Amino acid sequence: MANMQGLVERLERAVSRLESLSAESHRPPGNCGEVNGVIGGVAPSVEAFDKLMDSMVAEFLKNSRILAGDVETHEYQEDRNDLVISETELKQVAYIFKCEKSTLQIKGKVNSIIIDNCKKLGLVFDNVVGIVEVINSQDIQIQVMGRVPTISINKTEGCHIYLSEDALDCEIVSAKSSEMNILIPQDGDYREFPIPEQFKTAWDGSKLITEPAEIMA
Repeated sequence: MANMQGLVERLERAVSRLESLSAESHRPPGNCGEVNGVIGGVAPSVEAFDKLMDSMVAEFLKNSRILAGDVETHEYQEDRNDLVISETELKQVAYIFKCEKSTLQIKGKVNSIIIDNCKKLGLVFDNVVGIVEVINSQDIQIQVMGRVPTISINKTEGCHIYLSEDALDCEIVSAKSSEMNILIPQDGDYREFPIPEQFKTAWDGSKLITEPAEIMA
């Protein structure tokens, strides 16, 4: 975490220097001083920005996805069924990006979990105090062992959520998604309930009424 703070401070200093350069843009080329290791030039601000994106900004974006100091970044993982985050804190956010054919287990309690651009991913977690978000993904399976107040599904094809007895009050919010199912524990097994994908809306004389559409076979 100390390394992350130092990186943020370096980034803030570099951005401040770029702003200063922009304010002095009337100065002739070659007399602009040094910005993040780039000296003068026809467009030093552009060169400095590119250098930032290739170095400390890229490093910052990578580190920002690390949940804890010694936990690996959970992005671009493929064919991995041994991914585990065991040391967690209440304030932490788990960001899972572009993982395929993998399974991740998160132990303990975290603030929130984001699944972004993943395919055939299995997620098992204990407790989330905020929200679990699934975005732009395909064939996702989520198993809740403890509690979670809200699960959001957006632009996703295929999402199966296994709720625990303690998570039956979880709210599911979905948009632009398909093939979504909630599995409820019953008699030692799970019973599957589909989330509606089509709705009908009608005017009742004073307001619009929207409800799930019943599809006739």
